[in-house]
Amino acid sequence: MGVRGLTTFIGKNAAVYLKPHELHDTNLVIDGDNLCVQLFKKSQKTSLAFGGNYDTYYRIVVDFFDKLSLVKVVPYVLLDGGYESRKMAVVRYRMQQRIQKMKGFHVSAITTTPPQMLREVFVDAMRASGVSFMRCAFEADDEVAILARKLNCPVLSYDSDFYIHDVQYIPYVTLSNKVFRKVSDKEGENFKIGIVDRKQPKKGQQRGDGIKYIAQYGDQDVVEGEGVETYSYLDCCLYTIDNLTGPHDRLKKEMIPLFAVLLGNDYIERSVLRAFYEAIRTGRVNRKINHQERRLKVILKWLQNHTFESATRAIIRHIKGEHKQQVYRQILTAIRGYNCEDCTSLHYFGLQAQTANETTLKDDEIEKDLQTRLEEIGDEEEATETINEESFLDSEGEDATDDMQEESRVEQRDFESPQNSEDNVKNEEENEQDSVSEAVIMDGHEPLIEPGLIRNKFTDRNWPEWFKLIYRAAQVPRFLADLIHSNLFINYPQIEDIKRPDSNELSGPILRTVFAILKTSFKVKTTEFKYVTRRTNSFGVTNVVFEGVCLPKGIEYDPSRLPNVTILQKLFEDSGLEKCGELFQTIKSVPNNLRLYFLAIIYWAKNCPDVNLAHVHALVVCILQLQVVDKALKSLHRNADQYRQQNQAYLEQQRQTSKTADSSSTSGKTGNGFNRTFYNKLTSGTSRAAAMLAYDNLIQHFSLNDKPSSGNRKTPSIEPDTMHTLAIFQSVCFNLYALIPLLGNPFDNLRMHELYNTLFVYNMYEWIKERTDLYEYQRTVTFRYAPTLYSALCVMVEFVQTYVPELKDRERTVKMKAKVPKRKQVTAQAKAITVRPANDWEKKDESSESEGEGFIDTNNKFSQLLLAD
Repeated sequence: MGVRGLTTFIGKNAAVYLKPHELHDTNLVIDGDNLCVQLFKKSQKTSLAFGGNYDTYYRIVVDFFDKLSLVKVVPYVLLDGGYESRKMAVVRYRMQQRIQKMKGFHVSAITTTPPQMLREVFVDAMRASGVSFMRCAFEADDEVAILARKLNCPVLSYDSDFYIHDVQYIPYVTLSNKVFRKVSDKEGENFKIGIVDRKQPKKGQQRGDGIKYIAQYGDQDVVEGEGVETYSYLDCCLYTIDNLTGPHDRLKKEMIPLFAVLLGNDYIERSVLRAFYEAIRTGRVNRKINHQERRLKVILKWLQNHTFESATRAIIRHIKGEHKQQVYRQILTAIRGYNCEDCTSLHYFGLQAQTANETTLKDDEIEKDLQTRLEEIGDEEEATETINEESFLDSEGEDATDDMQEESRVEQRDFESPQNSEDNVKNEEENEQDSVSEAVIMDGHEPLIEPGLIRNKFTDRNWPEWFKLIYRAAQVPRFLADLIHSNLFINYPQIEDIKRPDSNELSGPILRTVFAILKTSFKVKTTEFKYVTRRTNSFGVTNVVFEGVCLPKGIEYDPSRLPNVTILQKLFEDSGLEKCGELFQTIKSVPNNLRLYFLAIIYWAKNCPDVNLAHVHALVVCILQLQVVDKALKSLHRNADQYRQQNQAYLEQQRQTSKTADSSSTSGKTGNGFNRTFYNKLTSGTSRAAAMLAYDNLIQHFSLNDKPSSGNRKTPSIEPDTMHTLAIFQSVCFNLYALIPLLGNPFDNLRMHELYNTLFVYNMYEWIKERTDLYEYQRTVTFRYAPTLYSALCVMVEFVQTYVPELKDRERTVKMKAKVPKRKQVTAQAKAITVRPANDWEKKDESSESEGEGFIDTNNKFSQLLLAD
């Protein structure tokens, strides 16, 4: 959710509010979605995201949890679920920000956009690392805080909400990347600290092999052994709520929810509280500190001079009528977060609380208690409150108040941008219409709310049990919570061309099938849902209503009778696939981990007319790189210069001894076809030498092409058409990923880190799309020294072509050639035009050079410049 400005404030005063801490031998509750994003930012330092650096990201996530294992930390990860209606205005605003980033396809914006299946790869990495995790029905912040209090352990996140939660909080940015080893005597008077070499095997790390000691304290040297305390730890900083309130500005815990509300967060705009900011008065605050710190100081001082009841009454009294209910509900939400101790994850993980069980209030009791406390304030107390508040109106407080008023006006202008102000108003109107049955807050001495409690509608109590099981286990994406609970799908845009329809449009039938399955378990059959997406050729956001969404006639869904492949097969039949029955029969012989991926390729190639044979080649080469070459090499280098420098002598030696794949020995056609036997031979039969030589040609595609665009010498050009087509493919994969678990996993679900890297596929496609003969280029260049990989390429591409035969006839998009001066153009046209063969890089065309005849090389778009001589 986030409290605006609090992270910056704490960061600037870290020495005061953050205390050094050694993390080891403990449980740790992790804010999963926040860690997911933080590790994504880390992955950008080693590789460009470019819409999906899944292989690199996966390794970074696994490495992070290996690091926790080394220091004997047991993580429990909680993931966010669906969106509550109160956050929809923020969701729409963030969608618009992402759409703005796609304007002009700037590399800096594109590479920072989170890939669509980032969270799914994060879950795969946790599953591989043996980490305990659970997906919450909706936002996980409160559940994270409650579980941490139950286990009496720290929370790891980088969300400012946890600065005001009553938990032990470790900000992610303070966590060291290095593992330290400490050897100390029992008294702690003598110790030494070293850095663990994590390249060593785990057994060696536990024994202390490869540790470089960098610091020593005390007069005596300490050696590992009996009577000596030895442990590995991660250096970090620990924060508690006492650090913020401090000995002089301490607040009672019941005031903390009000403190959170007054600071503002994603659910409540500061502009709503502007009237309150302008009304409060405190003593003088140092004008040399920044605006945010002054705000914090003023709010802390103001709250110290109020009770919970008087402060709540004063806040609501200064809020405009149309916003009173919003603020009141925010106070309720904050109180609920601090008082509710019902912990779903504790039971899900099979844990026992380590803290004493306290009697806590339920949601209904919290609301009743708040109403009672507020209504008990009589006229006498109201008058006293007014006098107390007026007592702050001294001359020393004017400066601070003026600063707050000015800051509030500035923040209102900054936050309410022209593009999103109208959407926020519309969204608020929609929320008001959706909440007609909710209570209305009154002002003055009348009851704040009408009789009848405000129920929390955002729970999973009505969800079917079979769905809860797979949802909490994060087997399906989080957006299914929005579909099943709110009849809503939010289509966050990928890196795509805003001039064209959104990239998820092609996957509409899959999405509709997912929704229809989810609604089969409800007594009230709903056949429509709202689809929130970007406008075509615009930076705006629009709502589209999908109506009449149901399963095809004659098709039934029973969650007790799974797996069900009939629904998936019917989906492919309706997409126009002619050999659908044959495909689903043949796909059974394909390796388990590739079945769904090739179904996705076929669905995409069949229904997207922009897909051509070069796209399929690029995807298949990426599979071979990630599935075969990477696994054969073990250690991975993504830096071409470094790789070639370290292996130059070996590569040259292998080139001299290896046989090239010529047409007589490797035609690419095999009798076995694409099956498990063939694939097992491929993975076991590809030698390390062949993999290294193939990688020497492929490694360049993991970095962005340095070729600049015509308008900017420093910025590489990016083809919107190619990026959009690849975004459509990812959308198909994402929706199939959501559908397969609902069908009982008739196929293994997609593991994108082993299948797809957007930058690699993009570069490969751009590299080969203008080749006259794709197969000849792959045979004589890409896999020149790896004939088994070339055979695999041919088999896999032919498998796709069998069911999408029109791929052969689709033209590849080729840029316009450089213009030739008119006088020279006539001369060139008068001469015979010769097209070099696809292997023109092997044999030099001496006759053309000696005779001076011009030709157009279709593999070189600059070849016509030679005619200008």
